[in-house]
Amino acid sequence: MGSAFVKKINDLDEEAFQALYGRWDPLEPAQVAELFRAPSVRWWIAGGRAARAGAPDRHHEDIDVAVRIDDLDGLRKDLSDWHLWEANSGTLRPLLPGDHLTGGCEQLWARRNAQHPWQLDLVLDRSGEDEWVFKRDARIRVPWERALYTVNGIQYLRPEIALLHKAHLDRPKDKADLAAARLDPDARDWLAETLDQLGYRTWADLARTSAGCTPKETSLVRDEEVAAPAACPIREATADSHGLSRTTTH
Repeated sequence: MGSAFVKKINDLDEEAFQALYGRWDPLEPAQVAELFRAPSVRWWIAGGRAARAGAPDRHHEDIDVAVRIDDLDGLRKDLSDWHLWEANSGTLRPLLPGDHLTGGCEQLWARRNAQHPWQLDLVLDRSGEDEWVFKRDARIRVPWERALYTVNGIQYLRPEIALLHKAHLDRPKDKADLAAARLDPDARDWLAETLDQLGYRTWADLARTSAGCTPKETSLVRDEEVAAPAACPIREATADSHGLSRTTTH
């Protein structure tokens, strides 16, 4: 799709977006866990919900559930009674049984059927089996046991990694997520240094000075149970938006 079309879609407010593409009523993380209670694939919560794990929450237009693209066949089996649609370059296309994924597609929307709202924004991660790899720069790699952690039995992408996906977007809500994030000193240092390496100097400075902080033992370097967090539109799939028209960030 042309850039003019993409801009028009990105400029829609949430109400106009849902009027055009259909209503969203995203599942909560616990509902996702119930849906995948006997999963055949690894899955995790990403995006704004992951960035704010352990911090005061905010409104989220959707829920971003990430899976490795190599596990797509297993995902389709797990969601065989759901309708999956490719969300790609500003368009929606049903992924019918037996169809292959369109080249370059990195995002699926899911709903029960056309009489139901959209409930899942599925991000297809191209990382390998052993480590998470940043899609924008393959030099940035983290072993899976350090990239994910568990909150009440649900795997989340670590906040520092979720925030890394948001730096190039630099929207008000992304900066708010950075300011609110609960990061221990090691995690904050890793994020700031990685942002510097990628050229996001302003975000690196913000990461160093943002107020949120947690005890050192819940950092990126550990994978353990932690306390649950306190209780848009076709925008880039940052794992925090419906992301049809922009390139996905995972």
